[in-house]
This record gives sequence, structure tokens and C-alpha cells, in this order.
Amino acid sequence: MTDTPAGDVRDRAWARLTATANLDRRVALCWLFGLGLNRSAPEDVLLDLLDLGETGLLHRDDLPAGVMDAAVVHDAARVRAGAAESGRLSATQWDRLLTTTPDPRQREKFAELAAEQLAAQQRSRGGRGVGDAPHPDATPPRTPQEIAAAAAEVPDIDPADVTTALWWVGALHENAEAMRQLAASPKLLVRRSVARAPRLPTDVVATLARDQDRIVRLFLAESCDDAPPAMLLEVAAWWEGSPSFPGRPHTHPNFPRDGLLRYAADPNPRMRILALADPASTSALAEQLSHDPDPIVRRAASEDHRLSPPSLRRLAADTDQRVRLRAWLNPSISAETLVTLLLDTRSAKHAARNPGIPIPVMRHMVTVARLPSPAPSM
Repeated sequence: MTDTPAGDVRDRAWARLTATANLDRRVALCWLFGLGLNRSAPEDVLLDLLDLGETGLLHRDDLPAGVMDAAVVHDAARVRAGAAESGRLSATQWDRLLTTTPDPRQREKFAELAAEQLAAQQRSRGGRGVGDAPHPDATPPRTPQEIAAAAAEVPDIDPADVTTALWWVGALHENAEAMRQLAASPKLLVRRSVARAPRLPTDVVATLARDQDRIVRLFLAESCDDAPPAMLLEVAAWWEGSPSFPGRPHTHPNFPRDGLLRYAADPNPRMRILALADPASTSALAEQLSHDPDPIVRRAASEDHRLSPPSLRRLAADTDQRVRLRAWLNPSISAETLVTLLLDTRSAKHAARNPGIPIPVMRHMVTVARLPSPAPSM
């Protein structure tokens, strides 16, 4: 008896999606949302999704420019509204949207939204994590004396407070001398604001990396490309990451990679996951950590492309939801398991984001979603 070729198994699995007669309509609608967030979906698929009224994709950071260009002149008012509300339109795209919107009331609404977003852009004084200036014409302090006076007026905060960097400090991020002056401030909010700078002088980085406030160190790890390796490793011991700064500190260019295997059996689960990033790590280690009792470790392992299909099938049914979601998105998951997830209303929306879905299959999924709902049986 001979084994069935792997390609034949995959083809049979994907063929299950072509049997649309008994497909739950809710599943097809879930596919639309998920495919819109699938980073492997080609532009033609994304444009077809717009034609079906799926606008969630317009909020993507990596959206192809041609898709947004199509959205602002789309025939459907819903799609044009989605583009306007995305907060990602250029001045040229706003002009095209306003010019091609036939309804005067909607055009007036779009014009108000454009003015609001333009004003917000004009108040911006820094990158992500920096607050907006109070008005477009606001200017930061310039001289050391003015900077010292502004820092002295900053209120004291509780270390547990959630904070955004001060707009005027953000406006000075490229001023090395101002950063040196402010990094020595006794005001915690000022130091946190300095740590949000994308680049900093070596001595300022060293000062902030030793700060007793761990949020100063976290902000440095998230925002500053000069953050030191040892501090990044220290932050990784207690911070898993946030949606605002995805991947940090683990994806920081200065994060140490070599020698992380020594943490494979560390009692801290956040340290155990680091072993997977060591260049010397193996698929065997990924398999081992996929069985870890701590969900933090299983979450990291479930994203590893070296995992075997049986392990990913197990993780796809894990008791921890975040483990399951990561396994559903792993392109190494078998076609058979992925198709099962795509046909289940509980998982279809997330599974449709898996970059391993073949592009012809994506196009078929969109075609299925276009089909009219079957008439109810009498």
C-alpha cells in the first residue's frame, strides 16, 4: 500500500471549499472580513472585497495604495465612508473623494471630517505615543531656560499612571542637547516623554536605560532604535508586547539573539520563549515548547513555522484562546486543518487571515461570498 502524495492530500482538502451547496452563509461573510486582513491577499482580491462592501481592510497600515485610491471613488457610499473614516487619506485622496461624492449632505460630512483630520495632523509633534499639541500653531520651548521652565511646570504623576509623551518634548526629540537636559529631569512624565524619541545620543540612552521607572525603560524599548541589548532583555522578562508597538521588544534591531537557548528551561515563561529566537534553536525545541504548561510559552510556540502539522492541529484546539488564534494564522498548519477551521463559524473569520491560503482559493472564497443566499426550503 502506498502513501498518498502530500500534494493530493492538500488538493482534496481545498476541494472541500468548492462544495458550496451546503455552505453556511455566515461562514462566507466571515471569510470576507478575514481575507481583508490577510497580508498575502493580492490587490485584485482586496478590490473585490470592496465591491462586496467589506471596508475593515481600509484600516490596514500596509494597504496597497491602489486599494485606497479605488475606495475614495467607489460607487458605493458605504465604501467611500469607510475610506473617509479610516484616518489614512492623503490630501489628494481627500480631494478625489470630495469631488466624486454626488450627495451634497455626504460631501459636507466628508469635508468636515477632512478638516478635523487635517487639523489633527497639524497638531502632531512626534511619532506614535506622543500627544498632540493644543493647537496647530503651538511651538515648543527653545532655549535651555525655556525648556527648564516648561519641565518645572509638568505635574508629578503616579508611576502606575498610563501616560502619553508630552507634545512639546516630542517636538524636541531631534534636539540632542534638549534631550540631555530633559533626561536628567526629576519629573517622571518628562523622562518618559524623552524615552519616546526614535533616536537618542548614547549618553542619554545609557541614562534612561538605568531609570528606576520601568515604564521609562519600556518606552525606550518600544520607541528608540538605540535601546541597549541588555535593557531590552530585561524588559522582555516582564513585558509581552502591545498592539501599539507590535513585536517590541523582541523585534527590536538591537535585541540579542545569540545565547538565548540558555533560557529554554528558565522558570520565567517570558524568558523561555526567547529560546525560540536563537539562531541555533531547532524544530525539536519548538515542538517541546508547544507542550509547555504555560499558555504564554504555547502562544509563542504556536507562531513558529517549524512546528509539525499534528502539533499545530493540537494547538488549534488549545484551551487558551490566544494560543488557538496564533495557530490558526500559522501558514505551516495543514490544509486539512485550515479548511476545517474555515468552514466553522467560530473560527472562519480568523482562519481566513492565514497567509498560507493559496491565492486561487482566496478568489474562490470571494466568488462564493458573491452568491445569493439560497431560498428557504418549503
